[in-house]
Amino acid sequence: MTSLKTAAMASLLIAGFAAAPSFAAETAGQKVDDATVLTNIKADLLQSKNVDGLDVNVDVKDGHVTLSGTASTDAERSKAESIAKNASGVKGVENKITLKAR
Repeated sequence: MTSLKTAAMASLLIAGFAAAPSFAAETAGQKVDDATVLTNIKADLLQSKNVDGLDVNVDVKDGHVTLSGTASTDAERSKAESIAKNASGVKGVENKITLKAR
């Protein structure tokens, strides 16, 4: 689990530094903290048996998490939100996950 989080963190940091033009307005510490929160949430979603972590997108800005993507059931949508809310460093969660059409 630790190596998964470490690898994901490294990828996110590299992608974040390369792709974020708004990074100049943030301190390096804020960016790293948000990347750590994002990595931990995404790893927990991928490990959950109740959530298809590949279908859930996670964005973090100053500790505020936005979830998007799709879920098969409302229970899966709620579980993803619960995982995000319980992650260390999270100040709030906005759940924009939609249910898949049946």
